[in-house]
Amino acid sequence: MSTLSSSEPAGLALLSAAPPADDFFTFCRKMNPKEFEQIVKLGRLVSGERDSLVYLQGQESDAFFVVNDGAVEIVVASSEGENPTPVAYLSKGDIFGEIGLLLGMPRTASVRVPETATLLRFERDAFEKLLATVPAFGHYLAIVLSCRLHKTTAQLHFYSHATELAGNLDFFDLPTVFQTIGFSRQHGVMQIHGLASEMIGEFAFANGRPISARYQHLYGREALLQLFQLPPKGHFGFSRLDEPPVVESPLDLPDINEFVLHAVHLRDELHALEPDLGLGAATRFKRVHSHMDWPHKDLEDCAKALWKRISAEPRSLPQLAAELPFCRYGVVTVVTRLLGSKQIAPAELTPFGYR
Repeated sequence: MSTLSSSEPAGLALLSAAPPADDFFTFCRKMNPKEFEQIVKLGRLVSGERDSLVYLQGQESDAFFVVNDGAVEIVVASSEGENPTPVAYLSKGDIFGEIGLLLGMPRTASVRVPETATLLRFERDAFEKLLATVPAFGHYLAIVLSCRLHKTTAQLHFYSHATELAGNLDFFDLPTVFQTIGFSRQHGVMQIHGLASEMIGEFAFANGRPISARYQHLYGREALLQLFQLPPKGHFGFSRLDEPPVVESPLDLPDINEFVLHAVHLRDELHALEPDLGLGAATRFKRVHSHMDWPHKDLEDCAKALWKRISAEPRSLPQLAAELPFCRYGVVTVVTRLLGSKQIAPAELTPFGYR
């Protein structure tokens, strides 16, 4: 049986890529006020409940959509409508449904809402008006489609004849990389190296499913969550193996696509939580009470570990995130809740230390 190695994969086939396109909301922020106002007026907000369908493969293309919050899953079936297979997911700022409008053809895939989502819907008339009156929108659409084509080409290269997949993380979307490996059902090991070529993560796969994960100081599910919440700078490399790698304490992730969607949802929540704290990175936290009250059903282990850590000495959020065996979302959420219930508070620096 093959075993995990800490050495860098040899002979990686580096796939070149163009810089990724901005998401739709970043693109809008770059517009002049008049164009931005026009775009906003043309779209309307719609909600998707758990397991609802946005549209079905083969239906008439009558609108395109932008993910405003949450995530959606792209599902493709055979020409007979059989064997529906998830092929990708889209999260906040991603657009979909534009291909059918551009080519005047039916939907080429179904789109499902796995959890919940809110979407901006632009009808066909609005799409045509944007193309005609906002030149920057057509340019943006061309960039999005080019980047999508590149990702598809990279995946096809991997499916057809590549035994290794590698690239610069500035140009590759890690959830897409994980999905590519998952769809290929290959055995192998993916390593992630930082800007100084130091190895900061290693992930083992059996039949395309992650069975072991280490990223930064974290292991297992927390390592995977951290990877998707805080994508690193550097490069990655996946090396195929003929047999499953031998690992200790294998992960139990029956559906990597569902896990990725969950991780992306937590990432979006994290991005919303951190600005709300309104505290600098150097702010340290202290306990206000001698005992912690944690009425929540989730993150109890993280809360207990954090409470114990700051009982010895006030710690800052970066320190806690680097020291606790939990992903940043867990640490930030626990700090937010404990601050809200006034069980912890910012510590003050005195001549005698933090008090």
